[in-house]
Amino acid sequence: MTTRDRRHALCFTWLLLAIPVIALAQNGRSMQLGPIVVTVPQGWQPNATGLATLSEYVFAVPPTWTATSYSDGIVLMSPASVTNERCVVTISPMRPSGGANLLADADNIFQDVYRAYQPSNMTTRGTPMPASIVHGVSGQGWEYVIIRRGVAPRGSPESRLGFVFVAKLNNRLAVISGVSKDPLVSTCMGELAHNAWPRFFYSLSFKNWTAPDQTEAMRKRLAGVWTSATGVAADQITIAGNGRFANAAARQQYSQISSTQALVTTTAAFGNGTYTLRGNAITMVQDDRKNQPETGFIRMEEESKDEGRTWAPILYLLRVSAVNGEDYEVRYLRR
Repeated sequence: MTTRDRRHALCFTWLLLAIPVIALAQNGRSMQLGPIVVTVPQGWQPNATGLATLSEYVFAVPPTWTATSYSDGIVLMSPASVTNERCVVTISPMRPSGGANLLADADNIFQDVYRAYQPSNMTTRGTPMPASIVHGVSGQGWEYVIIRRGVAPRGSPESRLGFVFVAKLNNRLAVISGVSKDPLVSTCMGELAHNAWPRFFYSLSFKNWTAPDQTEAMRKRLAGVWTSATGVAADQITIAGNGRFANAAARQQYSQISSTQALVTTTAAFGNGTYTLRGNAITMVQDDRKNQPETGFIRMEEESKDEGRTWAPILYLLRVSAVNGEDYEVRYLRR
């Protein structure tokens, strides 16, 4: 079986669970970017920003996922979930940058990757598809944009959330794309179930990329008051640009004491300390527990849910639970 045949077989296997496969074009060579098959003109040849650049991506494959290298991309695929979902992430050759506007570059790449499909603003459950645009700068200093939008085969209600991640590396663009079910039900890119993206993002780097120390720039971006709240818990962290932080957290627990009464118990915790940054990694040390440093990963992004008209700063802090050893990531809004 040829490389191309293997890729199309892989594409067909996944698309049986997600989106029907597209018939190959009669003319030209076909190349799959993410779950999409696009046509590349005959005579296309790799160049300095082409296939050879696949070796410049450095990343950790999510646990239980498979990684398969092809001549025109690297495909990462999750195992089938109990809901018959497979998430697919494709790492594509780097492209030349179109100019200074990374958002425009990312939008053009999204249109290219998903050009055989139609936009879809509804999930298969009939709820709005949560489209968004994210802009950020990694702890390694490269700027990136992530575009997430609903896509579906033309004339089909079988929609998925497609994304492209585009990182600007001087005059080149690193491109990663993929699809999943919408975040409320996805078991591999979900908000309520597992989300493989944070760990993958924090593992991502690029060979031959060098940048000045980002510590001071990151401290300036992080400085402020950040809050997170759910129905039963709230957390607030104040981060100063001088390496200090203060946090406060509260949690409510409800206990039924009779058929008509419930006991509400509120617990609170406060703390002050110092933090250090190294890339996307953060180490936080409470003043009263200096021998118990807590490590994690952070990313600060601007998010737009209206196609870039308005933006909101978001801080993500990923840590490992001391209870079950699993990752948990908290999403904070700037107050």
